[in-house]
Amino acid sequence: MTTLTNKQKKIALTMVFTVAGALYCLISLVNHYLFKTYALDLGLYTHAMYDYAHFRIDDCSMFKGVPQSILSDHFDLYLVILSPLVYVFGSYTLLIVQIAAVLLGGWGIHKFIGLFTDDPWLPILATASFFFSFGIIQALGYDYHSNVLTAMMLPWMLYYLKKRRFGWASLFVVLFVIGKENMSLWLFFIALGLMWDYRKDKQTLWLLAAYALFSIVYFFMVNMVVMPKLGGSGGGFSRYAYLGKDYSEVAKTLVTHPFETVKILFTNTLGVPHYDGIKAEFYGCALATGMILTLFKPNYLLMLIPLIAQKMLAADRMFWGVSLQYSVEFMPVLVISSFLVIVRLKKRLTQLLVSVVLLLSTLLTTFYTIGVPKSYIMVDQLCVYQGRHYQQKGFDTAYARELIGMIPSDASVCAGRMFVPHLALRPKIYDYYAVAPHVRTDYVLVPDDYLGMTRGGKPLFYYRDEYEVVATDGSLTLFRRKRS
Repeated sequence: MTTLTNKQKKIALTMVFTVAGALYCLISLVNHYLFKTYALDLGLYTHAMYDYAHFRIDDCSMFKGVPQSILSDHFDLYLVILSPLVYVFGSYTLLIVQIAAVLLGGWGIHKFIGLFTDDPWLPILATASFFFSFGIIQALGYDYHSNVLTAMMLPWMLYYLKKRRFGWASLFVVLFVIGKENMSLWLFFIALGLMWDYRKDKQTLWLLAAYALFSIVYFFMVNMVVMPKLGGSGGGFSRYAYLGKDYSEVAKTLVTHPFETVKILFTNTLGVPHYDGIKAEFYGCALATGMILTLFKPNYLLMLIPLIAQKMLAADRMFWGVSLQYSVEFMPVLVISSFLVIVRLKKRLTQLLVSVVLLLSTLLTTFYTIGVPKSYIMVDQLCVYQGRHYQQKGFDTAYARELIGMIPSDASVCAGRMFVPHLALRPKIYDYYAVAPHVRTDYVLVPDDYLGMTRGGKPLFYYRDEYEVVATDGSLTLFRRKRS
């Protein structure tokens, strides 16, 4: 590869960002338009933003029979900050924010790697490797998740630390921990890992120690004091409850039984043969996406410890594999550490060759995770190169929008999970499958195959006789509660 002029560099970088941005829109925004986003999680978080924008805290009634503060389920403060945007972008708000965040994260990687090399190609190749990695693509294929936004803070925190602009670095530390209740634990390990790189810089070293202390105190305060006071222990803790009654007991179990802990990280603990190999598949894909180079930057391996633990120790096979949003945090760590190793190679040709091989390996891995993995994959949400991605097989989407248009903006609605995100900007919205037997709403909108659903031998639409049909096409039906 030849050296690029500034103009050529801008063109090359613009092309990478344009392709990535277009791909992300084709995945995420098309999914939403075709009703391939769901009550959990996009509907819940969009409704939470609606409540925040009206100075209320969401009570999770959308999917829980008993009201409970959403902050007791996940302590996510991003939604508070982002809530005014619902007045601009409506139900697409969080998807647009998520795409913008990933693009900004890629820009942060480009800036950070650029601090270590004068070669114009390496930061561009690093950015491309990040943008098209399986962890990013899979996360964008399924709704919105705050851990995606949090992961995008890491490159900027590293960049400003390296530039010794500590005020900006500290701002990104704060933005990092408020994303979700478990992100502060990850930051603790990030700070520990970075101490090796800054071991000769006392000022930065002390700052990293302060970050580590702040993050671990924040983690325990939020998870063991604040969230229980709000009525819960965190939506995610139940996946680890088999290891202990709280986080400190879980930590004790892991430390006192190290061999069992290591075994869990690599084996199928559910006893269902169909789930064999899912964990190994993730490790293989991670190695192909840069982890093999991260082995030569071992302090960055330290940053992966909480990510691997929360993924592989979970009593939920959906966490173990390559799908959904459960791999996104790995991507900035793997890409950054890989290119920090690459820039240390002595010959420019070797640097470029290894970078191109890594990019190709990343692309092939991403295609593999979309097409033929052992993990559960929502293929229709990801395969932008196939016609089925642009189709909704269950019902007529134009008719669905027509029915949604018939519902007054202030009416309470119980709806099928795929309609909830589109109806979330109202005072009361419910996920039909989760709470239908417990609520009476002004309107009910469901695919007709939902009408036969039962729970405990009783129909979910328990109050069917109290409703009249507003409109139906034989696959979708809109009901309205009869006036007394």
